[in-house]
Amino acid sequence: MSIRCRREVLKPLASGVLLPLLLAVGAPALAERPVPPQIPRDGWKDCEYNDKPLACVDEQLPGGLKIRWKDGQSMTYRAVSGKGKDASGSDLLRDRLGGLWRRELFVQGNITLTNDANGNRIFVPLRFPCKPPLKGEVGYCRY
Repeated sequence: MSIRCRREVLKPLASGVLLPLLLAVGAPALAERPVPPQIPRDGWKDCEYNDKPLACVDEQLPGGLKIRWKDGQSMTYRAVSGKGKDASGSDLLRDRLGGLWRRELFVQGNITLTNDANGNRIFVPLRFPCKPPLKGEVGYCRY
């Protein structure tokens, strides 16, 4: 078995299936080294603005949400006091420019913000995208 193909080796290694085999064939250096934490490679999520992909970072705030886009723009959304929810039960948020957004939280943890006045829609996934590791790094996707 070749140890060059790191993705195939590390995934079973993390689950404990391949560890006895590696020790038996004389690979103690690999077996003793701890598996690094699974962290995002670049810190950007695969968000969408009006169904067009645009990387973003979201930050949950007390009573709101902040989104920073990779193109340099950012916006803060605050819960609307008094109204709280619309007729469908979704949270209502107001951006700093005065726009009213309906927030929907899905079972998977993904969020959509919809501005009914102008039709704009923002999609923010809960998780970071699953990308293959760069050379010398460990990927961060776990299934």
